[in-house]
Amino acid sequence: MDWKIKVKDIIANKKMKLEGFYEKEYMDFHTGTYRVIDRKFHVKISLVYTDGTIIVGGFVKGKIERPCDRCLKLSILELNGTIEGIYDLKNEPNFKDSEIEDLKNVIYYKGDIIDLEERIIEALVVSAPDVFLCKEDCKGLCPFCGENLNDHPDHTCPGKEEFEKGQVDTRFRKLIDLKDELENNN
Repeated sequence: MDWKIKVKDIIANKKMKLEGFYEKEYMDFHTGTYRVIDRKFHVKISLVYTDGTIIVGGFVKGKIERPCDRCLKLSILELNGTIEGIYDLKNEPNFKDSEIEDLKNVIYYKGDIIDLEERIIEALVVSAPDVFLCKEDCKGLCPFCGENLNDHPDHTCPGKEEFEKGQVDTRFRKLIDLKDELENNN
């Protein structure tokens, strides 16, 4: 679906409702780029023209595949974003009050076409959490060997004892083993 709407159509109809899919294979967020499940987000938007402004409201829903921030397991994150905005067609921005106007999500607009894709992306980005866990009680990874503690809750790491005794930082064990192997082959 094309999310570009002619301003004159909104003014003529006074109200418009749009429903469809915003299609993307991958989506960029401030935490990374993630695969979109089913390659689409469900979008429903209402537009109302009144007194020189176009009021936009609606929602966007969908799922992305994102790694858990504790255990790195790929998991499904459901996104439910709220689409909102006010396009002011008659006024110029007053920079003295611009901070207050920014809080109202007012967009001063003089064009012929409104691209609602910007509002859809904004709603998705705002709805995405900074920290995502595959489950509320995710145990994460062993800090010594990287074992997933969700899969092996009774895991005891021999590297922990070595680390506590100050012998070898187990996080570098594989590099030390590789170095020894290369020295022995030469």
